[in-house]
Amino acid sequence: MGMSILPSPTKAGLKQAGALLSSCSDVGEIIKLTLEVSYEPYCYHCYRRESQLEHGAKLKTCQYCLLTSFCPSCQQTHQADECATLQDIAADDKIMVELHRRTGKTSTISFTELPRKQHFSLSAAKDWYDYYTRLSDKGFCRSKMNRNLKYLSNDPKEREFIEYLRCGTNTTTIQLTLIAALEAIIPNVSTRGSINLHIIGAAAAEFNSAPAFEELLHLLPSLTALQLSFVGLKVVEDPTNNTKTQNLHTLKCCTACTKIGRTISITAWRGPYHAYVDTEFYKTPDLAAAFHSGFSVDEQADWYPTIKYLAHAPHPTLFTAARYFEIQGEMGVWKNLGAEFVKKAEVNKWKGMSPSLVVCGLKPNEVSYKNHWWYIVKQR
Repeated sequence: MGMSILPSPTKAGLKQAGALLSSCSDVGEIIKLTLEVSYEPYCYHCYRRESQLEHGAKLKTCQYCLLTSFCPSCQQTHQADECATLQDIAADDKIMVELHRRTGKTSTISFTELPRKQHFSLSAAKDWYDYYTRLSDKGFCRSKMNRNLKYLSNDPKEREFIEYLRCGTNTTTIQLTLIAALEAIIPNVSTRGSINLHIIGAAAAEFNSAPAFEELLHLLPSLTALQLSFVGLKVVEDPTNNTKTQNLHTLKCCTACTKIGRTISITAWRGPYHAYVDTEFYKTPDLAAAFHSGFSVDEQADWYPTIKYLAHAPHPTLFTAARYFEIQGEMGVWKNLGAEFVKKAEVNKWKGMSPSLVVCGLKPNEVSYKNHWWYIVKQR
């Protein structure tokens, strides 16, 4: 089944989305409106839109997930596990909608509150449940949630806390994936005093997660200085400067880290990474990372010079992707460039735990997870 089989978003519908959703107060109605304005709903089984059905026939929506439609001529059900996943998406969307209404925030960030005194390897943790209850400081949640970070009791306040932990993985997946990559490439990472990271193609997701970079200080007790360079075409430009200058920002750390002189510095440079390496600001990083670059699918011409450079760069580079077909395309590009790998492509156990519905996917009700796949390109 190709992508062209499934209905595509309509331009008119996308233009209406903001106004319609902002005026709606019921979460179920939000889901319905999202479907209507993003693309015309279609039958899960035969792919027909309502406009293609027999005169007067209507699509019926699944009463459980509210995200799947059926025409009168087809079976009125879909797979139970698929429906359960879509219900999770609807539930997490409701959490985020309510969070935004209350606070104006569009995401949650949940990381270790205080720095650890002893290093525990992230590779020793099986999943996010282990991370929260063993490596981080959320041990009190051990009996309150399952390994999928689903709440197990009935207290509303506790439920909200666990839900924020689960949704927060979509933000801190960046930091934990970076720590896992550092453990894979630096044998003595637990004793390192400083680490230099370059975030390639940095955009909103990376900038919004900036406070969570302190998790590297909290989980790596010897680390005293973390240097971050955000580089990309979507980096916000300072109107008083240009790409020939670079401003240094210091991220505010917790009181415990500040007292012992631990720091996180961030610089931002607007432009492609292959151009950045020729500037006076470039310093070879311990690790570079590109999250959801999509370089084999989107903006291939813009990305290619950077990818060509990274195939034989003087540092390892971490890449992530949400969907497997992206990984397949990227592996083909790397093969042609003769790249080698520290870690071959595989499912990332530190992917976000709150899934998203893919519009115009390769199959009906396709879902994706942030940083689902990962691999590390070897340095030259």
